[in-house]
Amino acid sequence: MDQDWTVVLDFAYLSILLGVASVLKRILTPLSKILIPNSVIAGFLGILFGPEVLKLIPFSYDRLGNLVYHLMAVGFIAIALKKTRRSTAKSSVNTGFLISISYALQGFVGFIIGIALVGLFFKDLFPPFGLLLALGFAQGPGQAYSLGSQWEALGFTGGGAVGLSVATLGFLWSAFGGIVMLNTMVYRKKQIGIQIERPTVRKRIEATIRDFEFSDIDGFTIQILAVGIVYLATYLFLKWFTGLIGGLGTFGETFAQVLWGFHFVIGVLFAMAFRAIYEKFRKSGKYETEYMNDFLLQRIGGGVFDFMVAASIAGISFSVIQHYIWPVIILTTIGGLFIAGYSIWFGKRIYEKAPLEHIVTFFGMHTGTLSTGMALLREVDPTFETGTAEDMVFGSGLALFLGIPMLILLNIPILGYREGKPIYYLYFLLGLAAYILALYFFWFRKARIRKREKAN
Repeated sequence: MDQDWTVVLDFAYLSILLGVASVLKRILTPLSKILIPNSVIAGFLGILFGPEVLKLIPFSYDRLGNLVYHLMAVGFIAIALKKTRRSTAKSSVNTGFLISISYALQGFVGFIIGIALVGLFFKDLFPPFGLLLALGFAQGPGQAYSLGSQWEALGFTGGGAVGLSVATLGFLWSAFGGIVMLNTMVYRKKQIGIQIERPTVRKRIEATIRDFEFSDIDGFTIQILAVGIVYLATYLFLKWFTGLIGGLGTFGETFAQVLWGFHFVIGVLFAMAFRAIYEKFRKSGKYETEYMNDFLLQRIGGGVFDFMVAASIAGISFSVIQHYIWPVIILTTIGGLFIAGYSIWFGKRIYEKAPLEHIVTFFGMHTGTLSTGMALLREVDPTFETGTAEDMVFGSGLALFLGIPMLILLNIPILGYREGKPIYYLYFLLGLAAYILALYFFWFRKARIRKREKAN
């Protein structure tokens, strides 16, 4: 057999796991009562049957990670190709600022924890170790591993593995902590102060959609074609731009890595441009046929997210966590509780509509990845009707630009360690504190005042 079946078999295994998860949730009463996504159950079944436990499914962690990376972009490009909802514009801006201040808060608290661990317990620990909280939680395993590996050249032994450890525990915080948060807010809404109702998910949705039969191509194929064009444009742009800035030293290299990690955001921007051009041609009257179908695009996004979530959890390797276990546990435990607190605190103050959906999705995204955030969202917004998914994606695009000062500040503690000047750590904290205060006064206070005025 000369053909390579690995990718096809991965898809088949994930399909079976998703099917088994759906059956288990129907026949096991405890699972049916808890708001836990089928894709999350499938992911943990993948861990159980995977190469580190029962060894029944020969998953490759690298291959699954690569699959998650690309499925994330495909799913969000599909959603971004839908018609833009103007009503979500303000909410998307709030989300962008929230994402930016979350990066800064995680970096600030994580760095203080790291310095405290070095001073009190682990003298040989790399001082900027705590920055991995923001890299592993808010950005994901790719960024945490990339920068951790670079820090190995500075003496941080096993930096890449430590980055993956933080990201892995962050993913568990996202999965388990997100489920606990979701159920707690649903069943104890009065104590938390959010006016919500327990979500009801229709088991069957009957929908009449308008699709066109073309003589030479299927309507579904056209949606895939559009996604493929946008993703190719995303790749070509990233390859060109990161090559352009790669020669700018540490800042250029760091920014290039972040851009590749945010490839889905770049893809969303290209998707929005694609849709805008398409609508312009439509309004010109030259092409009256409606080729783009929002319903089919939504189904593409929803299906991709299910497989993405299952693959991302099944791809967790617990053997990575055995290194630096205690510093990682301390950092991620304090970090997870802190993120849960400010996610609820900010969320119920800035979101006028669908606060529950925004809070749980944001928490899932900023402890794990967008995949777990989307998995939690599907439990309360199964058809993505609230606009939360769009807010997270479009907000991430805004955060990409708002976060540029953080990329500059990130070089300060590394420079201080390299030159043996601990005073640079203080400069970094002061700079980060100034950035947080600027976001608070120029965004949050105004957003909160506007919400109060509207309520009155």
